[in-house]
Amino acid sequence: MIGIPLGLITANAVEWVVHKHVLHGMGKTRGTFWSFHFHEHHGAVRRNDYYDPSYRRFPLGMHAQGKEAWALIASSAVVAPLFPLAPFYVGTLWYSAANYYRVHKKSHLDPQWGKQHLRWHYDHHMGRNPSANWCVTRPWFDYLMGTREFMAEGEHESNVLGLEGLPEWLQKRLPQAARWGRIKSRPQLRPAA
Repeated sequence: MIGIPLGLITANAVEWVVHKHVLHGMGKTRGTFWSFHFHEHHGAVRRNDYYDPSYRRFPLGMHAQGKEAWALIASSAVVAPLFPLAPFYVGTLWYSAANYYRVHKKSHLDPQWGKQHLRWHYDHHMGRNPSANWCVTRPWFDYLMGTREFMAEGEHESNVLGLEGLPEWLQKRLPQAARWGRIKSRPQLRPAA
């Protein structure tokens, strides 16, 4: 059973690393397999106020969302041989891959839902710094690595787990997000003399 929390932590760490170093690192070079994220997905989201119409396409094509789905399928296949040794761990990784695709797609097809439920990801796309807020499903590694930045004018999650609807007694025991993240405000413009 220890495989479940280990799988959730591993999945969130991989999400952070891949988003930061692969999708935004190697993906900045046009023409590479990974450039779909930085050049296609980010461009569509900025043009359409967080909405990405490409998620309406068939999910397994050779377009941005298809490449995302294929990468998740391939990563799930890579860990499959470990299933007999660590079924809870591998099962949690498979769940995490499916959940990643589900919530990422839903957030970009329903921007209000995304803004409310994946605030850290909304801040990644719509904030001033796309080189922050690398997590999609939960902001855990953004807090751990110090890369959670809040938009100054926006709302943010109340706790560092990014979980809503927790019992009040538990909510009080969790570190508050406002103390752990960085707030980036817009620079003040000086009036012309």
